[in-house]
Amino acid sequence: MENKKLNSLKNAMRINVVLYFVYGLIFLIETFDFLEMLHTKPADFHPTYDLVNVIYYQMEMIICFLCGFSILFLVSIRQSVKTIFFINMALLIFRAATVYYLYFYKTVERWVPYIYKEASPFSALFRGTFVPAQLILSLVAVWYSVKALRKVRE
Repeated sequence: MENKKLNSLKNAMRINVVLYFVYGLIFLIETFDFLEMLHTKPADFHPTYDLVNVIYYQMEMIICFLCGFSILFLVSIRQSVKTIFFINMALLIFRAATVYYLYFYKTVERWVPYIYKEASPFSALFRGTFVPAQLILSLVAVWYSVKALRKVRE
C-alpha cells in the first residue's frame, strides 16, 4: 500500500514539474517579446510598461524554474516520505506567497498586471490555468505525502 501512495505522490509531483516548466517557458517567451518591444518600438506605439515591469515577469519565470527544478530533484533522488512532505509544504507556502505578492498585492507604484495585453492574447488564459493548477497539484502532493506518512507510522 505504501508504494501505491508514494507512486501517486510522485506522479502528482511530476505533473507539477511539467506545469512549472511550461509556465516558465511561457514567461521566457513573453519576456523576450516585451524586451524586444521596448527596444524596437513599432510605429505609433507607446508602451504602457518599462523595464521594471518586465523584471516582475522575469522574477516569476525564475520562481517557476526554481520550483520546477526543486520538485524534479526531489522526485529523481530517493528521499524519505518525511523529507518529501516538508519540502512540498515549504514549496507550497513559498509559491502561494509569491502568487499573492505578484498577482494580488497591489499598490499604485508597483506594476501593471498584464503589460501590453496585445502581445500575447493567451496570457490571461495561461495565468488562469497554470497558477491555480500549480497550487492545486502542490496541495494534492502534500495530501498524498500526509497519507504516506500515516501509512509509514502504522
